[in-house]
Amino acid sequence: MKIKLFLFLLCFCPVSLFAQNNKLQLFHLSDVKLLDSPFKQAMQTDLQYMLEMDMDKLLAPYLREAGLKPKAESYTNWENTGLDGHIGGHYLSALAMMYASTGDERMKERMDYMLSELKRAQDANGDGYLAGVPGGRAIWEEIAKGNIDAGSFSLNKKWVPLYNIHKIYAGLRDAYLFGESEQAKEMLIKLTDWAIQLVSNLSEEQIQDMLRSEHGGLNE
Repeated sequence: MKIKLFLFLLCFCPVSLFAQNNKLQLFHLSDVKLLDSPFKQAMQTDLQYMLEMDMDKLLAPYLREAGLKPKAESYTNWENTGLDGHIGGHYLSALAMMYASTGDERMKERMDYMLSELKRAQDANGDGYLAGVPGGRAIWEEIAKGNIDAGSFSLNKKWVPLYNIHKIYAGLRDAYLFGESEQAKEMLIKLTDWAIQLVSNLSEEQIQDMLRSEHGGLNE
């Protein structure tokens, strides 16, 4: 049981806990190195897959929604049918965690490039907003005015935009915590300030109504 618990923490908890003298201690991903094993093989397979991803395709929704010209067309499927941009946030998290775990400079270079392009989009938006939600600016304006139409998988006729935007929140957080990027921290604070402004005139009942729409881990 103890071995299973350790493996669970190692695999699924980016900043995990271990017991020492009956006290819980935090340890960072960079404090753990995998030896030759199926676990390391899986990590290397993941790293290779990450290198094959086209960052400009992942960034396209953010640039497009900010009024900038993307450098490539979006990936297809969920990335161009309503959930545009959600993989970009996941990818940013993955880069930061892989860099912390391996020290592979290619991961940091990719993370820094993602952040620089995302910053271009955020700066173009002008108010801290950053997301790839198609037509997102319009629905957020509606919501800020209290016009909320929430369903289990929709919000103001868009496909789970709260779930979507959580991914870039998490990506920026992870780029700061694991990738040690001060730029990511600044961008995260700006995006948070935007959200505070978004709901500043809403009642608690309106916010709870809005949260009926799938919102992922946004409450974290």
